[in-house]
Amino acid sequence: MSSEGIDQYFAIAQQQLNDVLSSGKESMEQVANLWAKAIQEKHLMYAFGSGHSRFIAGELYFRAGGLAPVMTINDPSLGASERIENYAATFMGRHLIEEGDLLLVVSNSGINAVPIEVAMLGKEQGATVIALTNHEQSQQAVSRHSSGKKLYEVADIILDNKGIEGDAAVPVPNQNWRVGPTSTLISVAMLNAIVSQTAYQLAELGEVPPVLISANVPEGDAHNRKIVEELWPRLTSFPLRKINSG
Repeated sequence: MSSEGIDQYFAIAQQQLNDVLSSGKESMEQVANLWAKAIQEKHLMYAFGSGHSRFIAGELYFRAGGLAPVMTINDPSLGASERIENYAATFMGRHLIEEGDLLLVVSNSGINAVPIEVAMLGKEQGATVIALTNHEQSQQAVSRHSSGKKLYEVADIILDNKGIEGDAAVPVPNQNWRVGPTSTLISVAMLNAIVSQTAYQLAELGEVPPVLISANVPEGDAHNRKIVEELWPRLTSFPLRKINSG
């Protein structure tokens, strides 16, 4: 029995990572610059993904080795409603996105109504919108939103995961389809590279990066609690501040 499936997947993934580093480094640096500035100014990174993309967005939230000022935006339907226009407004209203915040929207195809409308609503509230998408595939596809726009056309910055059409890498012998998706692997690598660069930049500026550490090391709980207590007024999906101020 050969290991061809394993070998092919790793070879394709490594090539894709190299392509992303070569062509996307400037965009990743741009996001890191904005994120470092946002953290200095006490702003948040919001992250959204519909369907399977929610797992990519979730990589940024309360993650050991990650940055703390991140809030995920959850789709209650878990992606089942991602083609329905005006649905995004039903959950986006729970988040007090402010001018100066960043909003990451993850959608490999970039054509469905919900991620497009999340980006639109975020921009209306003053956020800088970052699209993490397969740019080439999205350019060739047809939008499912009545505006005719795709996610990358709404965003301020595009992170291109250089994905494979259909998001499957390895041809299956004697079949007409492929197996082995790469969008999660590549996208998460891009995001963690941006996290690392953001932390580096803050440290070089003399700031202490708000890095979360593992709760499974002795100092983890105390370290993380201190960071979270400082950020908690904004790290919530329920608009307490709006109610209290009204």
